[in-house]
Amino acid sequence: MISAIVLAAGKSERMGRPKALLPLRGRTFLENILAAISDSSVEDTCVVVGHHRSEIEPHIEPPARIVFNANYEQGMITSLQAGIRSLPSGTSGTLLCLVDHPLVDSETIELLVPNVRPDRIILPTFEGRRGHPVLFGSAILQEILALSPSQGANIVVHKDPSRILQVSVKSPGILVDVDTPEDFLKLQEYESR
Repeated sequence: MISAIVLAAGKSERMGRPKALLPLRGRTFLENILAAISDSSVEDTCVVVGHHRSEIEPHIEPPARIVFNANYEQGMITSLQAGIRSLPSGTSGTLLCLVDHPLVDSETIELLVPNVRPDRIILPTFEGRRGHPVLFGSAILQEILALSPSQGANIVVHKDPSRILQVSVKSPGILVDVDTPEDFLKLQEYESR
């Protein structure tokens, strides 16, 4: 079984409001991501919430599960770890989706999923540049659980390049990261073209 973890626990300080709830294509960032996941072969989804929990939770509908990370202030890795600890047994791989990467699409997810192996990290690329979401095999998840709050998942990604499989995709959206009001404005301009 492939699971997805959507990280939406941060403070969104640079944005000034919850990134999960920013509008895009008539929905929120979070709703767009959840729709892409539900249109794919991913069987289990959890959304990790933290700082803006009360505002975000009403936008999460079953079958997606809500996981609250009480330690969200200690860093993003604690949210990923909370999501991993909530996964059903038998999960063979986990798709990591960041709520500030709202242009994920089901076609991209479907190109990653068939490549899952326990000791593999699958990264989408567009024109040679790596993006999101990232698919982690089950053995890699144990390494992520062992990280301290001051560390990031990139430590695991960079540990052994032979474990990485890059999959070329057609969507430039894998590279879109919206952290600031300026980024959001650029996204709106891009979408209106």
